[in-house]
Parts: sequence; C-alpha cells; structure tokens
Amino acid sequence: MDTKRRRSFQLEDAKGNKLASGIIYDEGNVQIMWRKDIGYTAEQYSSINPVLDLMPGVVLIRLLETE
Repeated sequence: MDTKRRRSFQLEDAKGNKLASGIIYDEGNVQIMWRKDIGYTAEQYSSINPVLDLMPGVVLIRLLETE
C-alpha cells in the first residue's frame, strides 16, 4: 500500500494563538482548516504560499510532530 507522507502544521499570530491548522504533503499540496469566525472551513491548495495570505496576523508556521 502506498501512502502519502504528510506533516501537520498550525498558523499562529504574534501572541502564539492558533489561527488555523492543516496538513502539508510531500508533493506540496496543503489542506487547511480556518475561518473560526464562521465555523472552521476546510480548503485545499496546491502549495503553502497562498495559505500565508488567508488571514491577517499570521507570523508563524509551526510544524508539528506526527506519529
């Protein structure tokens, strides 16, 4: 069975508050959960670049340990 390798991440503001979370795959594709103001919404992008402009205040992408 061939599985995609992935890494979890979260976007944080300057105070360390989590603004969004997601998964980035080795191929560069990204799945992200964001928009807490309307209930978290899942979206997919072909790279991490547009994710940084989703919301104001993002200053950190934290890569998280995965099992």
